[in-house]
Amino acid sequence: MKTWFDKCWKKRPKRNRINKKRALFVMDSFEGYKTNIIKNIVSNANTDLAIISDSLTSVIQPLDICLNKLFKNKLYEKWNAWMSLDQFTYTKGENLKKPDYSIICK
Repeated sequence: MKTWFDKCWKKRPKRNRINKKRALFVMDSFEGYKTNIIKNIVSNANTDLAIISDSLTSVIQPLDICLNKLFKNKLYEKWNAWMSLDQFTYTKGENLKKPDYSIICK
């Protein structure tokens, strides 16, 4: 997160240099964003941090509902179909081995 903040967020155009207004950075409620380290990084960049609640995803992140949900549902259907074909193998540690890229592309 620190690397992304340094390389992306801090490089954005600074339209408010004259009056030095604070910026607002909005993130979801992933625990890693709530650490004191991240809060300090954001604060030192003249930015306020807003963490949105999980229950607000459908309101604040409509693309997550409209596009990503459809994609994830289709992917889940394809995964189940692949699993039902019994073409999977296991690793030495007896974990399910990921499918080959050729199977994923189909």
